[in-house]
Amino acid sequence: MDHSTLAIIIPAYKSQYLASTLASLQEQTDNRFTVYIGDDCSPNELTSIIDQFSSEVNIIYHRFDENMGSISLTKQWERCVALSTEEWIWLFSDDDIIERNAVENFYKSLNGRDLLYKFPTKIIDEKGDLKPYYNKFDRFNNFEDYVSSDVFISNRLKSNGYRSFAVEYIFHRSLFLNAGFIDFPLAWNSDDATWFIYSIANGGRIKMLNSCVYWRLSTSNITSDTTSNTVIKQKVDASLLYIDWLNKLMIQHNLQVKEYMFLRWFSIQMGIFMPHLSIKDFGKFVEKLPYSFNHISIYFYFLRFVKFQGLKHNLRSLLNIN
Repeated sequence: MDHSTLAIIIPAYKSQYLASTLASLQEQTDNRFTVYIGDDCSPNELTSIIDQFSSEVNIIYHRFDENMGSISLTKQWERCVALSTEEWIWLFSDDDIIERNAVENFYKSLNGRDLLYKFPTKIIDEKGDLKPYYNKFDRFNNFEDYVSSDVFISNRLKSNGYRSFAVEYIFHRSLFLNAGFIDFPLAWNSDDATWFIYSIANGGRIKMLNSCVYWRLSTSNITSDTTSNTVIKQKVDASLLYIDWLNKLMIQHNLQVKEYMFLRWFSIQMGIFMPHLSIKDFGKFVEKLPYSFNHISIYFYFLRFVKFQGLKHNLRSLLNIN
C-alpha cells in the first residue's frame, strides 16, 4: 500500500493545538497516509504551523475563500473530503491527537470485509493531560472486537459514558459517497447519526481498533459551550431533528429501540442546555418529539434530568464553582 490508501482529513480553523495534532501524525510508526488540511478561511495563521511538519508528513493544504463552518459544519467536512481521492477516510480535527501506532494498527486490522473502524478514546484537557473524571466510564468503552449498531445507538441514547466523537472513525469512501455526512445545525449529533447509518451499511457493526485517540475538551469547542443563547437554540433544534431522523431510520430498517430511551436522552440534553427550564416549557418541547408520552413519564424525566441539573447549577453558582 502507498500513501494514497488513507486520507486523514483535518477541517482546520483553530491554531492553538494544531501543532500538537500534526506532531502526533509525524510520530506515527506507519506513514502510509496523506494529510489534507482544509483551512476554513481562518483568521488564524495556520501555514507557519503546517510548514514545520511538511518535510516529514505528506500534507496537502488548501485554504477556502469562504468560511463554511459557521454556516454548516458538515458541508465544511464534505468539501475537505472532496480534496482527497483515497480509499479510506479518517475525519480528524485541528486539536486532538492520536497514539503513535494508530495508523499501523489500522492497516494490521484491515480484513477485506469491514468498511467502518473505530478507535477507543480518552479525554484530555487544554494542557493535554488526561481528565481522570472520565475514567469511570471506561467500562462502557471496552469492546475488544465489534460494536453492533443497536448497542452503539442504545449506549449513545442512554448517555451512559459510552464515547463517540467525530474523530475516531476510519471509513471506506463508498460509505461516504452513499450517505455523506448527516447534516444538523452545528453538526450537533451529526457524527452519531453518520456513524450509525454507516454501521448499518457495514452489516450492523463497527470494527474496533486497539490504539487510542485523545479527544480534547476545551473552551474552544462547541461541546463545551452551554452558555451562548444562539448555540443553545441550535443545539435544541438539532436534537429535535436528530430524534425525528432517528425515528424514521428505525422504521426504515426495522430496528427496535424503546421509546422511553428517546425521552431520556432528550431530557438529558435539555438538562445540559436549559437547566432552569420550567415543566410547562419542557412539556412543549416534548410535544415536538415523534412519540407520545404520558404526563407521569414527562414529569419523572423532567425532575431527574432537568430540574436536578438546575439545582446543581444553582449550587455551583452559590459556591462559586466553575
